[in-house]
Amino acid sequence: MPTLTLPVPQLVFDPPAGPPPIEKPVTVRLGDVLYPDAQALTTDDVRTLGAFVYRGPLGSEEIWDDKGQSWTAAPANADALASMSPLPFSPAAGEPSPWKTMLVAVGQKDKSGNDRFVKAQAGNPVYRLRAYAFAVRNGVEYRALGSPSPDLLFVSAADTTRFTVVLDTADASTATAARLLLKNGSLATAAYLELRATSGQEVEVANCTSSGAVLARITLSSDGSIHLAPAAGGSIVLDGPLEAELVTYQPSGGGGRLTL
Repeated sequence: MPTLTLPVPQLVFDPPAGPPPIEKPVTVRLGDVLYPDAQALTTDDVRTLGAFVYRGPLGSEEIWDDKGQSWTAAPANADALASMSPLPFSPAAGEPSPWKTMLVAVGQKDKSGNDRFVKAQAGNPVYRLRAYAFAVRNGVEYRALGSPSPDLLFVSAADTTRFTVVLDTADASTATAARLLLKNGSLATAAYLELRATSGQEVEVANCTSSGAVLARITLSSDGSIHLAPAAGGSIVLDGPLEAELVTYQPSGGGGRLTL
């Protein structure tokens, strides 16, 4: 069967720079699909024009089977894809490329109820798209599978947001701890406020180093006491008068604790 020349799918992210957040759709653009005589594919000739989504390392990829709602071993050639349904391209008149589709990752499930797409951890999983076309011109059938797009690794918008709230359960109605945190420019934790209702009710406030390690900490304990914990080598500084009913301290020269 004669073949077509398919361009590599172009992935357009929002925002354009950096890895794409899984919460936002990815625009997929496709340039002209060409016949062997260099004529461009037209809408009248199209029987199927879309993008198949793959995941995993090259050479052992899986492909998303939309009919079976599952990831399965990728077929070896374009003919084997005839019974499968790709993500369909539609004409995009007046836009940078003549064909366009949209990949929506968040909320998509497989037949077992698992997330179809997940954010990358340590560089995995990685996704790719390949354009697929089946066309008929002057009674002659043409079929082709294109080369893969650049690797697609998702992040979560929550991971790149400077201020966020983190719960200890997915369901807010059953949460027993909540942490409000602010990240620095390197997205390491700069400071946090944590509310806990686990083995008692506590409040903890801390600031952190540039790498996210805790510096000083204030804890309102479940027994009503207040714990002040400066960083190693740090001090508790009072910029004003101190009034107290009872003070217990450890003398610098050692020995037992004394009470004023």
